[in-house]
Amino acid sequence: MTIVAGFLAGTLMALIFVAHISIMFVYNPPGFVKSADSEDNNIARVVLYLHVAGLLTWPVVGILAAVAYAAVRDDLSDVFFVAGVLVVELAMAPVLFILARGRTLHLVGQFATFFIIFGLVVPILVARAS
Repeated sequence: MTIVAGFLAGTLMALIFVAHISIMFVYNPPGFVKSADSEDNNIARVVLYLHVAGLLTWPVVGILAAVAYAAVRDDLSDVFFVAGVLVVELAMAPVLFILARGRTLHLVGQFATFFIIFGLVVPILVARAS
């Protein structure tokens, strides 16, 4: 049941990510998408690729987070797991802020979503699953 809980949390993150990235790319596409072709800016293709990548990647991240929480939940407090999620998030923040210049608010929203789902929802789901 731990894997199912992680898969569900990862799928929730994937759905939020896909919806957010779609809206962001349609209303304010990044420069590399705009400059790819002056007549057809390839937004649909890029968004489709991001959907596929997100829907394949986030459930795997959720499963890994759930298995990690299940492995340490008897030995460590939940506070340490949440702190670990926060450390992972802060470790990837500099690179993502560089890649997403001008989209700081969007990135902060995705970070908050990541923290809530993998730091708070995953422990609740795994605790209820066992």
